Amino acid sequence: MGADAPASPDISPEAFAAILTSAHAPGVLALAVSGGRDSMALARLCAAYAASTGAAIHAFTVDHGLREGAAAEAAKAKAWCEALSIPHQTLRWSGAKPATGLQAAARAARYQLLITAAHACGAGALLTAHTQDDQAETMFMRLARGAGSRGLSAMRADSLIASGAGAPLRLLRPLLAYSRAQITSYLASVDQDFVDDPSNLDDRFERVRVRALLAALAEQSLLTGDALAASAQKLADADMTARRCEKELFAKLGGSFHGWGGVSLDRWGDDAGAASLAARLIHAVGGGDYAPDPNAARNAVAQAESGAATLAGTLVKRWRDRLWFLREPSALLGRVGVAPLSPAPLDGPLLWDRRFILDPGGETGLVVEPLGADAAARIGPAAARFQGPPEALSALPGLWRQGVLIAAPALPFMGRKELSGRPGCRVLTIERFDGEILRFASI
Repeated sequence: MGADAPASPDISPEAFAAILTSAHAPGVLALAVSGGRDSMALARLCAAYAASTGAAIHAFTVDHGLREGAAAEAAKAKAWCEALSIPHQTLRWSGAKPATGLQAAARAARYQLLITAAHACGAGALLTAHTQDDQAETMFMRLARGAGSRGLSAMRADSLIASGAGAPLRLLRPLLAYSRAQITSYLASVDQDFVDDPSNLDDRFERVRVRALLAALAEQSLLTGDALAASAQKLADADMTARRCEKELFAKLGGSFHGWGGVSLDRWGDDAGAASLAARLIHAVGGGDYAPDPNAARNAVAQAESGAATLAGTLVKRWRDRLWFLREPSALLGRVGVAPLSPAPLDGPLLWDRRFILDPGGETGLVVEPLGADAAARIGPAAARFQGPPEALSALPGLWRQGVLIAAPALPFMGRKELSGRPGCRVLTIERFDGEILRFASI
């Protein structure tokens, strides 16, 4: 991995247009524009693309309200975009900010604001300015954490994202083949100014330190961004093959996805890919952001073969000769160090526990919260019709009105005459297992 890695293609409006054409880009595009060099190159190239194709372009800048000067930078981005005849809007992350995990929260907020704005303007895709350097830096940071092939896989040029209970939106990254040096050269050639975020020079941030290290390695012809990006793409291809094998293993083990959100297997074995399959199933059911370590997942399943185990918000247990993956009840109902899930008003479509999308269907005055430890008693005789371990009932959503349980939307047999509308429930277990949509929970 060094100087003989393939060079990136030249950057030009024609080459950029070819990228979007090959991606079958929709006619209305939303751009994430920070005012930095990469995003201003994206804006310039999209302006040329719009002029040649008639595509409609809308630019959005997110002001997180976290840094002095951010508002002024957003104003510059607006002026530059409007000079390119691109309509621009600044989106602001308002409200209280978390004391911990601020960067992750800011990223989630940024994407949610951008996705909402993209839908509002009728865009069929959101474009971001991630480059080959971003690809290489991300891979290097994950490598430092001991990530496997899945974690080291390349960012995809075309993927799907969603905000809360909203519909998925395409996320396009048309600059992934270009280096930061190429971007800088292109901007100079078109006399386009940009802002430099001062945090890009702050070595308190891991990415800044990694960027400096990779630059030093490239100068010595030891490791280049081209080479790292090429490896990331190969690992992405390998990961896709592994995921297909895991699906085949799921079928071989008699796997079933249940309509209320659980998963079960006829049997278990230490086949190739079993550890990764276990991690995917736990992630699908547990409601977490990320899948657990595959070895930890495999150990949890092995323990459950003779009893039960919990990992990443999932309860794995044997019941009636099948191996079951359920949402861990205490993760919702509360335990030491974990507060119970608070009741939430169901005023519109809601992503609940990352596992369900609930819709009031015209009903008003509804509140959603877990059915709870005494779920079977609350449901009554109909609970006998539930096809799953009894613990699973307690972690399913119930609809309440003035403290009275009137429906459990994940259980089709449990509807009450008090409901005149048609509340809906979409179970996301398969979506989470497939991992094709990155869905951000509400800010």
